[in-house]
Amino acid sequence: MVRYVVRKVKLLPRTEKELKALPPTIQDQIISKLELLSDFPELGPAMFDAFQGYRALLAAKNAYRIIYRIVRDDLIEVAYIRHCARQTRLRLIRGKNS
Repeated sequence: MVRYVVRKVKLLPRTEKELKALPPTIQDQIISKLELLSDFPELGPAMFDAFQGYRALLAAKNAYRIIYRIVRDDLIEVAYIRHCARQTRLRLIRGKNS
């Protein structure tokens, strides 16, 4: 018997602001990728060094990088959504309920 896990994809507060600041067409493309993470949490390759424990997924014609981590079987936390031209430095901004 296959056990299906329902996963919640949680955007950190800063990530929500980053997503809302994007044009609607880009938002739609990123949201489509985020929905895929619910079913396929290991879709993005694992990162290393300062990003140990995180994964990166490209969206919107590979122009945006979604940086996330699998917190538990039922929770995926999205730390950043950034345009690939921007330098990515990992600074986690945790929500109060983390």
